[in-house]
Amino acid sequence: MIMIVMEDDIFNLMLHPQPINPLDQNPAAIFIASKPSEHSRRTMRHALDTIAKMVAPDLDALQFQWEYLRYAHTAMIRTHLLELDYKPATVNVMLAALRGVLKECWKLGLMSAEDYHRAADIANVKNSTLPAGRELTAGEIVELFRACNLDTTPLGIRDAALIAILRTTGLRRAEVVRLQISDYATSTRRLVVHGKGRKERAVYVPESARFYLTRWLE
Repeated sequence: MIMIVMEDDIFNLMLHPQPINPLDQNPAAIFIASKPSEHSRRTMRHALDTIAKMVAPDLDALQFQWEYLRYAHTAMIRTHLLELDYKPATVNVMLAALRGVLKECWKLGLMSAEDYHRAADIANVKNSTLPAGRELTAGEIVELFRACNLDTTPLGIRDAALIAILRTTGLRRAEVVRLQISDYATSTRRLVVHGKGRKERAVYVPESARFYLTRWLE
């Protein structure tokens, strides 16, 4: 638990449950609801619950009085997250959630602009670790296609198409699983990719991958 020195009245407000504001006036509820997917909402709720309980163990994100946080408190929260040995990416997600709920406090008129900007001015943690996994060799890719070709079931044909798309277009795994048949135009080889935050972009499937994709669609 972080021990934050504050005036007694504010300290009591933060450590003890307060009447929960209606959802349309609760900064944490508004911030969580603004996320586009259930996964994002669940992630942000967990992050805010974690931070709230670091300061006040008996409170959750919806009960915590976020508007009373100031820069000294948010800086200590960042330091404590690092001391708990969270991975840099996890710490940055939690800091993003903290900045987000503080912004909602300001937009709701619960914090002044100066207090908000000061409290939210906490830097992300730099990630110096190498990405997980490794690059496949050309021989390994050939073996993957060979294994798919030996599997004459629809699963083998599907897997070959997936490997071809991943190898030639640079799509992320999450983007591949979101693909729909309607996203691909056979005549132009244009593929609409659905990314994070409902963003879309178009890529063109190379001829080397077109064969596998066409075989799967047929």
